[in-house]
Amino acid sequence: MCGIAGYLTLNGRANSGVLHQMLSTIEHRGPDGLSGFVDKQVALGTARLSIVDLEGGTQPALNKNRDVCVVFNGEIYNFLEERALLVQKGHLFSTNSEVETLLALYLEFGPKFVERLNGQFAIAIWDGRNEALHLYRDRLGIRPLFWHRSDNGFIFASEIKSIFQHNEVIPQLNPKSIAETFRFWTNIGDTSSFKGIQQLPPGHHATFKRKDLVIDRYWNWPFPCEQKPLELNSDEEYFEAFSEKLVESVSRRKMADVPIGVYLSGGIDSSVLALNLSEQMGDEILQTYSVTFADSEFDESSAQKTVAKHLGIKNTEVLISANSISKVFPQVVWQAETPLFRSAPAPLFLLSRQVHEDKIKVVMTGEGADEILLGYDLFREAAIRRFWSRSSNSKWRGSLLRRLYSYLPQYQNPRYFKMLLEFYKPHLYDTGDPHYAMAVRWANGSALESFFSEEMKSFIVANDPVLNMNAILPPSYTKSDDIDRAQWMESQTLLSNYLLSSQGDRMSMAHGVESRVPFLDHEFIEFCSRLPRKLKLKGLKDKFILRKTFAKKLPKGITSRPKVAYQAPDVKAFFVDGKAPDYVYDILSPKRIRENGFFSETRVEQLLNKAKSFKLDRVSTRDNMAFMLILSTMLLDEIFVRKRGGYTSDLKCTSIFKLV
Repeated sequence: MCGIAGYLTLNGRANSGVLHQMLSTIEHRGPDGLSGFVDKQVALGTARLSIVDLEGGTQPALNKNRDVCVVFNGEIYNFLEERALLVQKGHLFSTNSEVETLLALYLEFGPKFVERLNGQFAIAIWDGRNEALHLYRDRLGIRPLFWHRSDNGFIFASEIKSIFQHNEVIPQLNPKSIAETFRFWTNIGDTSSFKGIQQLPPGHHATFKRKDLVIDRYWNWPFPCEQKPLELNSDEEYFEAFSEKLVESVSRRKMADVPIGVYLSGGIDSSVLALNLSEQMGDEILQTYSVTFADSEFDESSAQKTVAKHLGIKNTEVLISANSISKVFPQVVWQAETPLFRSAPAPLFLLSRQVHEDKIKVVMTGEGADEILLGYDLFREAAIRRFWSRSSNSKWRGSLLRRLYSYLPQYQNPRYFKMLLEFYKPHLYDTGDPHYAMAVRWANGSALESFFSEEMKSFIVANDPVLNMNAILPPSYTKSDDIDRAQWMESQTLLSNYLLSSQGDRMSMAHGVESRVPFLDHEFIEFCSRLPRKLKLKGLKDKFILRKTFAKKLPKGITSRPKVAYQAPDVKAFFVDGKAPDYVYDILSPKRIRENGFFSETRVEQLLNKAKSFKLDRVSTRDNMAFMLILSTMLLDEIFVRKRGGYTSDLKCTSIFKLV
């Protein structure tokens, strides 16, 4: 695991000093050493976090003629199998590293070698034989990869702040990104938060060669309508096959020469991972980590303790107090490099700090289970709305939403619930909308646009985010039903660009901690796409097969526990006793809002006044989200555009920069 960066110049020669500066900016991703390769017009390098082959895994990797160079960020879980095949083909190896195997795979199979990999990765390969620079990103977007193209050449890095060190790009916020994030809660496609910077989408390969850039997709999300259904004789056979596949995925992710932990939320997903890893470790005691909250509204420590006691594991809790989120939030935004619609990444930033202090470099997390196994309320809500639309005047059909959201207090309050039903009704009737499942969420996002300035509203009219979304839809999207469409939408938007990035990679790698996600093994995903839907979503019971498969090995209170979305205090975390940190007032002042130009001074001032006198009936979910999005957008402007604050990582590389 590490961070990667590099560039190709079409005018002049590459400079090792520039590469060093790019890598130093992301050394939190790899504090164990900085190294690079510079030759004529190209420079590639890594900030290394040593996990596999601690002594021999130094990057970059070069062929004998030194005209093919490989750097990568991530893990290749099947590299030993591929290495054995390469040995049979006559390749010789001097280390036990993944990067040397990647080099040999490229030399043997060419640019399409990526299709052979099982892992989470961002890879860059310079092939001087034909002067081509190749970039690859893993199928699910677990590891980030950004790029900038100009008449002078091509720049890439694991994080945008590294690209800014090249001085090729003047940081400017991207209104397209802000519009998308307010509507969809995240960027889509290749959009980034800054003008002139693109991200390589998940499952894609980019080739830059003599000023030409070609981007192609090497893996597609498996829509069930395209798959051959898995037909077994009984539920028990499905449960057994499911267990085997998941255990295999967990086993693959044990690959490390350092200790491995698990993030334990108290939900079924992380509990199953802790169970499986604990069983595979035998007599060794598993180390897990949990976020707990001083505010009981968000705390799940009771469930976490239940799992830890049942499995006999060692669980470390990190308590999030009333003001700890607001204290670190600017640093969180610096790490995330994108507007955030929740404060939830901040506790995970603090959790990874504790993990690093405990000298743990690798943790497994439960991300992906909800997308793969239809665990989100969104999927069940879509089914309820479609059912309700057939008899829209039915009171009891609409009341199914109260059962679905029984954990939310507003759904149990008769007055609020009546208002909520009226809000849902307009979105019942357009049943031919290809985005029917997303209509309610996107309507909430559209309502947030009332906080924009008139100029920004005009921009959105001319640059409709939904049309941008339609432009990246695959052909199978229109052939699928509501739930399969929503599943694709979740995997390609919130999963890759928020859960795995802002809340995942960026928060863990801020402290040199690698997260691994067994539910997102692409072979496991492809297997689950062939399962009957009733085994994933049975009536209103989510993740049915996961709960049933491990029901006998975990406490009933855990396997039957309803899905509870991980959340943290938003406005409440910033206004303690009616007062926020000084930076909140500074960057949300009318003067700064006016200078920024994206938001309405009047609407932001109204929002601040609500926040100062926080009450449940005055600060709605929508206002909470608006506050977080506006604050984080203004922080991006403050940190990257105006270059105020001087934020840097807590981690510093302890070795000198080396060229190979």
